[in-house]
Amino acid sequence: MLLRMAAPISLGMLSTFLFQIVDTYFVGHLGSPELAALAFSSTAYLVFVSIFMGLSVGVSSVVAKAAGAGDMDRARGLAVVSLGTVLVLSLGLSILARAAIGPMFTALGASDEVLPLIGDYMGILYLSFPFLMLGIVGSGTVRAIGIAGKSEIVFAIAGAINLVFDWLLIFGKGPFPELELAGAAYATALSFIFVFVGVAVIMKRSGLLAFSQFSAGLSGLGDILRFSVPTISMQILVPSTGMFVTFLLAGHGAEAVAAFGVASRIEALALIGIFAVSISITPFIAQNFGARQHDRIDEAVVFAGKASIYLGILLFGILALLGPMIGRIFSDDTEVVRFVGLYFKIVALSYGFQGIVNVTVAIFNGLQMPGTALQIMLVRTFAIVFPLLTIGSFLGLWWLLGALALGNVLAAIYAGLMMRRSQRKWNRPIADASPLADILQDIGRLFVMK
Repeated sequence: MLLRMAAPISLGMLSTFLFQIVDTYFVGHLGSPELAALAFSSTAYLVFVSIFMGLSVGVSSVVAKAAGAGDMDRARGLAVVSLGTVLVLSLGLSILARAAIGPMFTALGASDEVLPLIGDYMGILYLSFPFLMLGIVGSGTVRAIGIAGKSEIVFAIAGAINLVFDWLLIFGKGPFPELELAGAAYATALSFIFVFVGVAVIMKRSGLLAFSQFSAGLSGLGDILRFSVPTISMQILVPSTGMFVTFLLAGHGAEAVAAFGVASRIEALALIGIFAVSISITPFIAQNFGARQHDRIDEAVVFAGKASIYLGILLFGILALLGPMIGRIFSDDTEVVRFVGLYFKIVALSYGFQGIVNVTVAIFNGLQMPGTALQIMLVRTFAIVFPLLTIGSFLGLWWLLGALALGNVLAAIYAGLMMRRSQRKWNRPIADASPLADILQDIGRLFVMK
């Protein structure tokens, strides 16, 4: 079931991250300053996406629990109320953020050369963010009632739209003007509008745009906020690490920032499998929690942990080998290529541990324990990763990347301890299981035929 849910989610996430990858590829042909501007801009993009991904997780958990308990009127009402909340919140944040482009990116370390380029890109993109945010939360409500494929197809088509219009508008092909970096923003904005329209149609056909159930959902607004506030706070912590690394790298020049922009976007693309498991497991856990199917929850916990480790090992093998080759696809600057190769040799080693943190947080959200999920992310960010990055930044680039990898490992150990403590509290049989023994048994099955 989790694999069937995660597969279409992976497709949708692939297209979402391809927005950034495609932009990076085309903008890389314009030069390192443009690539650095895109790297700075991606931090704001990820903050916005994280806020509404957090809201989506909270809404999905509440809607899924209502659906699991058989109360579909409440589920429909919650979906409608959540969209109204997203509309108001996204419009307000977009207007405020657009007015603060200069001060915000100056504080992040953008140079006078890069700042106007950021304005060209983000000035357009901010106006289109509400369309994407409505699509993200809308697709979360659809997944919560068990429809996991249709909205992901919409995101995939949107990715293709972005690719085509990137090529047309950045370089001025055919009758289209040559807009360079602004062209990338217009292309992405068009794809966001398509996402909104497509997801709205799916919700309508699925019966979730039932405005007659608005009053039923309004009574559950408190539940939405109770779950969404910690999940939003938690999701904001994810790009905050990237923002902090960007700030630390700004002192090393535009090339270092540009290289991190390339590496982080490839990283997001590579981690899609782990992200998809994390997203799919929250409504799965919530539905089974509502239906009191605790054995299925135990199986999901084991599956998610093992999937994170195995995917992490696979990704390290691929990216550590192909890192420099990937860097040369996006830039011909030798410093950019060297940094990208170094990044994947060091940081990719910790991807399995990063996955453990992600799925553990998702499981606690599904168990209606967003406070515990937030606690894990707060400890990871402020007690582990930020202090290590600060120390590493004084020692050099190699040490900074090593600090990021070590932070992922230590955070995974903490998340595992929190999960084990929770399982023991509920007297679940997996509380005393040995993950290492289970993994070694799986490895043995690869070589021994029984």
